[in-house]
Amino acid sequence: MTEKKKIAVVGAGISGLTCAYELQNAGFDVTVMESRGQVGGRMSSRVKDDFIFDLGADHLCNLYVEMKKYCKEFGIEWEPMRFLKYGVFRDGEVLSMKDVIGKLSKVRLTLQYLSTRDVGNFFNLNELAQHDKDNAYDFMKRRTGLEVSDYFVDAFTSTYQFHRSDEISLGALFGIMQSINRDQKGWDLHRTKGGMQALPDAFADRLNVRLDNPVKEVEGGEQVTVDGEKFDAVVLASQANRTKKFYKNPTQEQKKILDSAKYAESISVAFRVDRSKLPDTAIVWVPYVQSEKISGYVNEAMKGEQMIHDGKSLVCVWLHEEYAKMLSKVDDDKVFDAVKKEFVRVCPWFQSVDEIESFDLERWPEAMPKFYNGYLKTAKEFIEGEGQGAQNVFFTGDYLNSPWTEGALRCGQRVAKQVTEKLLS
Repeated sequence: MTEKKKIAVVGAGISGLTCAYELQNAGFDVTVMESRGQVGGRMSSRVKDDFIFDLGADHLCNLYVEMKKYCKEFGIEWEPMRFLKYGVFRDGEVLSMKDVIGKLSKVRLTLQYLSTRDVGNFFNLNELAQHDKDNAYDFMKRRTGLEVSDYFVDAFTSTYQFHRSDEISLGALFGIMQSINRDQKGWDLHRTKGGMQALPDAFADRLNVRLDNPVKEVEGGEQVTVDGEKFDAVVLASQANRTKKFYKNPTQEQKKILDSAKYAESISVAFRVDRSKLPDTAIVWVPYVQSEKISGYVNEAMKGEQMIHDGKSLVCVWLHEEYAKMLSKVDDDKVFDAVKKEFVRVCPWFQSVDEIESFDLERWPEAMPKFYNGYLKTAKEFIEGEGQGAQNVFFTGDYLNSPWTEGALRCGQRVAKQVTEKLLS
């Protein structure tokens, strides 16, 4: 009997876990190495005082078709949020999407939507690299005016990416606009019952995962060594800047993509509040022109009774990258105090910091990759060129033109196929 080829996957976020699972199903001997004490990466949760605090990704949507398939396979319930209303903070009020901009801005935005044809899938930005010619903010300011750029484009980007929209490519914007226009019901919010941790844990239960196993050195070659252990191939599923620290002999193409990747920093801050003071508004965008500190906040009561205890629920607040950097070395208590003051200014549901109880927080130095103007083409060239798989070293993760948890998961699937084709050819 032929001995199974050995593959190491470094990193147990959703991309690495998906890749490892598909490789194992393809017949490989797979070992997953994770530096932390739990799997999931930015798709992980923590249980505290009976509340589930989703540390990174906070919600999912029906567009996540590949993720839904795994949930069905593993028996994980995919459940809708209890309410779906969005709001945008402007001048002391939380306004609906239709009320936050004026009539002329609405006409301009509608015309731009109509002109955005079938451009490609947002979860695979390789398909949109041909539009990687400008940044989203400047393009939309020319086409639709400052109001749309500030209260839609920039607000959306900073709420979900934590950075300004002048650092996101026009290609990514086109993908989002096409999807919102074409797949409106697909954007209905859902969650995995039990929190974001449910799916990563289900993958890990079916895999050989070494927790608390920080990798110190990877060297590519005919056989790849990971801290002295030999493998036929390795998949590096860690963030690019972390990969750079332990991958000792990258090729020129591999080094270029690792050097090109950039991340936005953020902090997720959770407050415990009276449920009775929370309206049935799920998510509030906070445009940068209204706050240079808070990028948005989420009403966790939308997740149902599981997130309501003794009349209390949670509000999760996310920070703009520059403010998160300012607070990166500050003690947790001081972070809570600083964010509370700004939160009551941009959230009319509460009048005083005394109404808000500090609950938990998570710091994310690499919260989201930046798909900036020019990067889509760079990543596409790497993925389709000679860099991917050189020296039997493969990369996977959201920074490879694969936004959000669904994009990262699909990237893991694609890379598993690439590894299989190379090793079994």
